[in-house]
Amino acid sequence: MVEHAYLIPLLPFCAAILIFFFGRWLPIKGALLGILACLVSFGISFDILMQVMDGTLKLPMEMRFPWFDVGLFQFEWGVLLDGPSIAMIVMVSGISSLIQIYSVGYMHDAPRFKRFFSYLSLFTAAMLALVLANNYLQFFIGWEIMGACSYFLISFEFERDAAGAAGNKAFLTTRLGDLGFYAGLLSIFFIIGTFNFAQIQNHLHDGNVSSHLALIIALLLFCGTVGKSAQFPLHVWLPDAMEGPTPVSALIHAATMVAAGVFLVARSYAFFLAAPLALEVVAWVGGFTAIFAATIAVAADDVKKVLAYSTISQLGYMIMGLGVGGYSAGLFHLLTHAAFKALLFLGAGSIIHAVHTNDMWKMGSLSKQMPTTFWTFLMATLSLVAFYGTSGYFSKEMILSAAYTSHHVLLYAIGCAGAFLTSFYMMRAFSLVFLGEPRERDRFAHAHESPWSMTVPLIILAIPAIFLGWYLHAPEKLNIYFPMPWMPSEMEAPRWVGFVGLGAGLGGLLVGGALYLGSLELVGRLAQVFSPIHKLLKNKYYVDEIYWALFVRPTARLADVLDWVDFNIIDRIFVDGFGVVASAWSRIQSWIDDHIVDGAVDGTGWSMQELGSLARRMQNGFVQNYLLIITMALVVLMMALESFVVTH
Repeated sequence: MVEHAYLIPLLPFCAAILIFFFGRWLPIKGALLGILACLVSFGISFDILMQVMDGTLKLPMEMRFPWFDVGLFQFEWGVLLDGPSIAMIVMVSGISSLIQIYSVGYMHDAPRFKRFFSYLSLFTAAMLALVLANNYLQFFIGWEIMGACSYFLISFEFERDAAGAAGNKAFLTTRLGDLGFYAGLLSIFFIIGTFNFAQIQNHLHDGNVSSHLALIIALLLFCGTVGKSAQFPLHVWLPDAMEGPTPVSALIHAATMVAAGVFLVARSYAFFLAAPLALEVVAWVGGFTAIFAATIAVAADDVKKVLAYSTISQLGYMIMGLGVGGYSAGLFHLLTHAAFKALLFLGAGSIIHAVHTNDMWKMGSLSKQMPTTFWTFLMATLSLVAFYGTSGYFSKEMILSAAYTSHHVLLYAIGCAGAFLTSFYMMRAFSLVFLGEPRERDRFAHAHESPWSMTVPLIILAIPAIFLGWYLHAPEKLNIYFPMPWMPSEMEAPRWVGFVGLGAGLGGLLVGGALYLGSLELVGRLAQVFSPIHKLLKNKYYVDEIYWALFVRPTARLADVLDWVDFNIIDRIFVDGFGVVASAWSRIQSWIDDHIVDGAVDGTGWSMQELGSLARRMQNGFVQNYLLIITMALVVLMMALESFVVTH
């Protein structure tokens, strides 16, 4: 099946086109076609994985095909099969298939149902094309298609102003990062003369690119990661993206969009290794984002917003892991996070589907009404908080170990603090949603478990959320899937390094349980005592307000000024003024034409007509009149001749 790897992104792409144009005549309005396309892509991906496992496929493997020529340069498209790409295509196609199955039940009454599944298929196809790309140009095309799909899906319910605004915010914010990415691509082509990953890596390995140029390119490429993977300060779009339907949130947070930014750093790791300062920037941006977002999640009341800030924090962990040299650790956490975060978001969708609210303070005791959602959400929560033995434990421990062994002690401490906060806010969310007493009896009474199309994906996702780490954490597996590009493998940290992080997570669970499993009066009193801090966290450090004051409002005012200039000066003075002058000049020309030119023409005709009339009077047919005229003419002629003779 290796020779058919190109079908992995092509099938969902074709499904997207067919659903969009012919979905109304297809089974389940095209949803079945989208699901089957993703499942076949998953089957091909899994078969390739099995060939790697049994040793019949040697990595890396590259297939290259001519695309188009520009001058002396020939651009290509191709497929690169290596450890990261194979792991990602299995993850992306598998999770996307489950999300589409889930969406059949979740979106069954939604308007534009077929269009929703068309967008989902296109979103998946773009991510798969990006992951399999063997060059930056193909990578960038998939990257930009995903950006468009995120806009379509986040603002899918555009009848609501909040959804439309969230789509615009996501699109514009990520475009800022993409400007840097685009500049990086131009720099790569100008300096190295190719977009091919393998050729670029060879140039860097041979020292053909200076460290200064590698630093500039690495930081420009990282701008794209900051935007797509919602790193500070471009993190603001991701929480608002929760305005989209919950399956969209699961797809964005787990299998596509935000994962692409982390994968970009991994694909470009040779540039970062050639410029160690760039790795430092990556590590500190990721570490700061991890702790920054975790503190906001502590005070969030919307269950999807809690998970959104959790995603930003976990992406920070991945970026930090890559920045401290933990290449395997960062990609390992990317895979485990995809499993348990998809499960968490789909679980949140199941909850919202049952109680019709996102507010956790309006829930409570739902474990009695929704047992399947309860148990699967619990498994995902344990993995997210890195409980011992879960998938999240193995990958997060590797990141903390990489930070410690690379002598980034402060980043290691930040990672441990983030582990405490992650456990705390997830214990808070889990307790408010599933445990305690119901806080709104009507919602509780009408709550029910979701249909099988929604619960079966939850059960399936719970398996990798718990057990994926057991499979991947072995060194021989990591060397297959995430081999370091021409760099020694990560050093092993002392055992206690991982246990400190584990202890921090357990501490967060205990503190969260002590506060939210008992009487909630203490929580209210603590919020009052620490009201300035609580208000700061509730308002997300006022970052949106700062951006509004520094960028949005001045831009809006500048737009108002330019609108006034356009209307009152350009339109009224230049455009309308030119029209007035032209109209007046046309009236003058019309008067001249009517009264002078036409008058001269008409006057000439009148004169000729009068002369003709006079001539007609002389030509009356009387001979005596003709003789009189001749006689008078002769007299006048003779008088004139006489006068001439006398004078001369």
